[in-house]
Amino acid sequence: MNFLTAAEKLNKGFALKRKDWSFEGYIIKDDKGRIRYFDHNEPAVYQPTIKDTLAEDWIEVDKDRWTVVSVSHDHELMKDKLFVTYQICSEQNGVVVNNAQIDEDELNKWSCYVDVDINRSEVFLNQQDVAQVKKALSA
Repeated sequence: MNFLTAAEKLNKGFALKRKDWSFEGYIIKDDKGRIRYFDHNEPAVYQPTIKDTLAEDWIEVDKDRWTVVSVSHDHELMKDKLFVTYQICSEQNGVVVNNAQIDEDELNKWSCYVDVDINRSEVFLNQQDVAQVKKALSA
């Protein structure tokens, strides 16, 4: 597809890359409307080259899939405030690539770069924790 069609797909939340890219990763549109490159670890600013904007080889790709495997609640770290962290299992193209721990307020920010698999997370979490994850994603 061409860059104009790719831009329309980005507006709908899809992840894209060019066939001739030799590096891993994909571009997405973040929650502030900026096009970002995600290399499976950290998002970065994406600056399309003239070659990118004229290319006809843009393809849709799957975002990394995150499964929340545990939720930690800690009352001791912050007085009168519940401190919540999520243990995440990250998959890229069906292969588990790493585990990470993120704070509750970060989950929603990351959700534009990856697909957080609630159905799969339900296997590992109780109903209260599933509700907590859903609430964090909708924040």
